[in-house]
Amino acid sequence: MPRLATLPPVARAILAMIAAVTLFSAMNASIKWLGGRYPVSQIIFFRALFAMVILLPLIWRAGGIMSLRTKRPLGHLARSIIGVISMTCGFTAITYLPLANASALAFTAPLWTTLLGVLVLGEKVRWRRTVALVVGFTGVLIMVRPDAALLHGIMTGGTQAIGSLFGLASSFLAACAMISVRRLSATEPSTSIVFYFMATGIIVAGIAMSREFVMPTPHDAALLVLLGTVGGLAQVLLTTAYRGAPVAVIAPFDYTAMLWATGYGFLIWGEVPHPAVAVGALIVIASGVYITVRETRLGVTSPVKAQTITKNS
Repeated sequence: MPRLATLPPVARAILAMIAAVTLFSAMNASIKWLGGRYPVSQIIFFRALFAMVILLPLIWRAGGIMSLRTKRPLGHLARSIIGVISMTCGFTAITYLPLANASALAFTAPLWTTLLGVLVLGEKVRWRRTVALVVGFTGVLIMVRPDAALLHGIMTGGTQAIGSLFGLASSFLAACAMISVRRLSATEPSTSIVFYFMATGIIVAGIAMSREFVMPTPHDAALLVLLGTVGGLAQVLLTTAYRGAPVAVIAPFDYTAMLWATGYGFLIWGEVPHPAVAVGALIVIASGVYITVRETRLGVTSPVKAQTITKNS
């Protein structure tokens, strides 16, 4: 078996992407395991705090504290607040929904990003992208099934219905964060954008957690620390992947998270995805892959800055 260092850059990038997705999937399973016993704010606090520990050496390599100087504090604040709200919605969706459902809804973020790129950034509307968006959102409708049952579930507080709304809200806000990142990345380094996002998460979640803190058991405390550390490592691997290969090559491997989510859900909680979720997810994934490849070829998507900073928002 060849050593990692002797592999071509693209092969190393693909391996880094697969490793990142694997770690993110394990993190999401940990969030679901803890979500019924601890407030979301407490989970976000540990997620951000120990991801920051992983981030600090990268900041040092990028120039230390001086690399965090910015002339766009309000831009960082807006992006960070949007990201924290998106993370809150996403973690809540993971708590309420089967893991496969939550992962499938998270895959709608590229669709929202493309739509917002047209509406907010004035990007050109090409007929192929328009068709892909229509097809992708059709997949969303198949997954969510916006019928009387969904409305009844929302009115009565059903976990599936409420979780679906949180999942869609998280994806939409993640897309808003992506648009903010596209604007910030013109002048701001990626380490700076991530730092202010994580710092905001620590502060906001810490304030909220102070009112609802639940003392974890030793096992759960270790899991809280581990999920933050794993999330930080996954973020570094994700950045490495996108720096080592074009977006069109790397992005499709992100969708292997659906396999991990389905596997974790079945093995730990006995969850079996509804056929409509499976069909809708395949449609959304196909649309997302097409849009990613198409936008990369047209030079719309930045391979590093716009793709590596908003995972989990």
